[in-house]
Amino acid sequence: MPKGVSSYLRKKARYKAFWGGRAGTKSWTFASQLLLLGVEKPLRILCCREIQNSIRDSVKRLLEDRIEAMGLQSYYTWTDSEIRGHNGTLFIFKGLWRNPETVKSLEGADIVWIEEAQAISQASLRTLTPTVRKPGSEIWFSWNPRNRDDPVDVMFRGPDGPPPNSIVVNVTYRNNPWLSDELKAEIEWDKRHDLDKYNHVWLGDISYASARVPQLAHRDDGGVRTARPVMPSLASRRSRLIISAPIGATRLIRQMGANS
Repeated sequence: MPKGVSSYLRKKARYKAFWGGRAGTKSWTFASQLLLLGVEKPLRILCCREIQNSIRDSVKRLLEDRIEAMGLQSYYTWTDSEIRGHNGTLFIFKGLWRNPETVKSLEGADIVWIEEAQAISQASLRTLTPTVRKPGSEIWFSWNPRNRDDPVDVMFRGPDGPPPNSIVVNVTYRNNPWLSDELKAEIEWDKRHDLDKYNHVWLGDISYASARVPQLAHRDDGGVRTARPVMPSLASRRSRLIISAPIGATRLIRQMGANS
């Protein structure tokens, strides 16, 4: 798995929020780690997205592919609607939007994974966070940023900083050791010819068109001079202790708690 990324999923935290650009292996890493955790002990894992019209809209196929790639067929079996571990681990898949059955499922979950979290509504977030109440339970978010006022971005990268006991990690294509030559060529083309697209699609920045905020010249990790939006996500530090440090291509913001 990608170095400098998957280790954060092993740390204990109420919230784990991975955001960034395309080809960063966020979903692949989440799926792999959840499967390994489910082998180690029985877990109830709920995989959600805002709207799920059918099981085909879920991450179930991704998990099945990872089971086969990791050689875990002796530990897991699956039906049309769920994945079960021989030790009692259970993966279930739900949509959040106007779905009271999902709320019931949330209460007993050990881990809830919100995939494509940029689409989650404020109403779903308000229901989600107090309902996942089992001691030691965790909520994982993975997303490619879209607009700066999307609820998940406000929650984890807004001016007040993330909630207590959060791990927030920026993941990009640089964390992907399996990047194909075709994607490398496309990324380099965008870097040279369309910086807005490069920053938004590949680095996970809010695009200029949607940000509507002043731009700031900045040299990214690849040494390319860019003009990137000024994000308010790291602006406020009042009443919270936040550690921010470059770790390879990954930028980590860890919320240690208001009273730390």
